[in-house]
Amino acid sequence: MTMSRRTLLAGALAAPVLVKLALVPANAQTAAAGGVSQVVAIQRLKVGEATVTAISDGFLAIETALLSNVTPEAANEILAAAFVPAVSPVITGVNAYVVQMADQTVLIDAGGAGMLPSLGQLMPGLEAAGIAPDAVTAVLLTHLHPDHIGAMLVDGQPAFPNADVHVHEIEAAFWTSADNRNAAPEEFKPFFDAASAVVETYGDRVKTFTGSAEVVPGITARELFGHTPGHCGFLVGSGEDSLLVWGDIVHVAPVQIARPDIGVAFDADPETAIATRQAILAEVATERTRVAGMHISFPGVGHVVKGSQDGTYVFQPSPWTYDL
Repeated sequence: MTMSRRTLLAGALAAPVLVKLALVPANAQTAAAGGVSQVVAIQRLKVGEATVTAISDGFLAIETALLSNVTPEAANEILAAAFVPAVSPVITGVNAYVVQMADQTVLIDAGGAGMLPSLGQLMPGLEAAGIAPDAVTAVLLTHLHPDHIGAMLVDGQPAFPNADVHVHEIEAAFWTSADNRNAAPEEFKPFFDAASAVVETYGDRVKTFTGSAEVVPGITARELFGHTPGHCGFLVGSGEDSLLVWGDIVHVAPVQIARPDIGVAFDADPETAIATRQAILAEVATERTRVAGMHISFPGVGHVVKGSQDGTYVFQPSPWTYDL
């Protein structure tokens, strides 16, 4: 698969943004969160017969200037209405989810260890949850950005040695293409290198899929393209008790859920990302599907309800589960 001119131009704009994030010093990241660390954050919930554990890998600090189709002043108004401090940068979570079923332990995304000082809490989270890396039987990757594959390798070796790795065919082909890497701006090449390293190191344990495939028993893929060429979500279970782990549908959730027409500089295809976000928000609000997002304030699990105006939505976090 080759990189289209449109995607290349989008990548050229997004790459410096991502590199800028990667170069934010540790003290600035800590200051953005108030300078005091919380405990290792895990939370469990039931999804049908499965137990899902949300794990916080840390956080990102995103400047509101990176949003599109909205002025900073309007973004601040939306944030204030959601009781979020209207101060840029906005803190957004980086979450991962473990699905434990009778005969399998499935990790959905692997955080951003090594990308930023504010990330890298997945492994401590797994330990706190009593989940050994070698007990993970499958890793499902929503896409191959570095804040989703950071813990996949340790010293160049698989961190989850007994796991198959599932990723959309388009996503894997895009990031492992030498032609795409060569066509990308120089500062964007490390993202190709990181993704390729994961795919190459796991070798024949990497399984690609297309469409609405059941990637492992009980978990079905959903194509949610736009953020990256093969960006996907994963539906755990079925019916009213299901959970859609939707990956990076939003990055600044209070703003982009309220106004799904608002884009962000990280999206490879902004128009498609906006259309996908509008469609999936309308769907989960109508069908009352519970969702989980990698960039929603931890644990990132809840429901989307329709707002007071057409095309607007509100995120309703799920209540704490006292007894599983």
